[in-house]
Formats: sequence, structure tokens, C-alpha cells
Amino acid sequence: MSQYYPIFMNLNTLTVLVVGGGYVAFRKVQTLLQHGALVRIVSPCLVPELRELIDEKACFWIEKNYTTEDIQDAMLVFSCTEIEKVNAQVSHDAKAFNRPVNVVDDPEKCSFIVPSIMERGELKIAVSTGGSSPIVARQIRAELETLYGNEMAEYLTLLKSWRTKAKRSLPIEKRTVFWDCATDGEVRKLIKAQRLAEAEGVVEKCFLSLLD
Repeated sequence: MSQYYPIFMNLNTLTVLVVGGGYVAFRKVQTLLQHGALVRIVSPCLVPELRELIDEKACFWIEKNYTTEDIQDAMLVFSCTEIEKVNAQVSHDAKAFNRPVNVVDDPEKCSFIVPSIMERGELKIAVSTGGSSPIVARQIRAELETLYGNEMAEYLTLLKSWRTKAKRSLPIEKRTVFWDCATDGEVRKLIKAQRLAEAEGVVEKCFLSLLD
């Protein structure tokens, strides 16, 4: 049985602590900011690329070595240093304060791990091997990327635009028929062929056919 429970977390305005100022920390901070987190970086120095992300609004830099007090109000913790002693201390402190912690490339010190993620607009597919082989997780993600192309972003945006209308205008049994029709493959195929207007027309036709 896997020890990890898969979950998607809303990071919007959540305070996240990142310990470390290298390129691993840079990539981690980039992703966190893209998902709306408030990032606090603790490190005596930063690589130039990471320094450019500091804006004192969503991304802050505390220029010093890590200490236990840095956990403070952080709701999520990442340790991205190459110093074993520091990573071990961050892991210990986060767990003592009941904060979820991830130590990059060291699953034994983690209370959560970060999967390999494929994104196509609102579609997110997370792949994890439980920390046993990140390379295999990335390979599987690459295979998924060939199955689900860029059309998925437009496809899901179109379907989302009809959710409220279908819920408001169709009874439950007709909603099922509508979504079966809208997602039978034809709409996605048209979008993939860059025939968005025709795709929208198919969805609208499905909807109108079910109105009393």
C-alpha cells in the first residue's frame, strides 16, 4: 500500500517557506508563484535568476542561514539545499510544528513528495512513483503528453463555459445525455483541427436538442 495520499492543493495566498538559494530553489519558487503562493525564501545568497523573482509582494528573501524560527507561519515547507545538516534540521522542525515538508531528492525526510505534472490548461495529470524513481515518473508524463495535446486547454474551456447553462436548463437525466454527446470525441477532434467554431456548434446543437 502506498504511503502517499494524492491531493491537489490550492496555494493561492498560502505562505510557503523555501530554504535554499540555488537553481533547484529557483525552479521550485517559479512553480509556487505560478500557483499563487506567497513565498518566503531563506538563504544567505541567491542565484541571479532567483534574485530576479524577489518583488516584496509575493516573493520575499530573508538573507541569512536557516534557523528553527523561520518556520513561523509557513503552511508548507521546501528544503532545497545541498547541505545534509540543513535539510535534516528543516525536516525535523517542520514535522515538529506539523507543517508538510518536502526535502528535494530525499524522500525519507519528506512528509509529502511532488509528482511529475503534465498541464494542459485546466487539465493537470500528476504522476508519482512514490519517490522510487523520478525518472520513470517523467517518462510516463512524457507519454501522456503525446496522448493529450494542446487542444485539451481549449476543449476544457469550452466545456466549462456550458456547465452553468446545462445545470440551469436541463434536468439531471438530460444533463447526462448532453455531456455524453459533448464529450464523445467529436468536439475535441474539431478543436485539435483548429475548427473551434464548429466545435462550439456541436456542443450548442447537443444542448438545443434536449430543451423541452
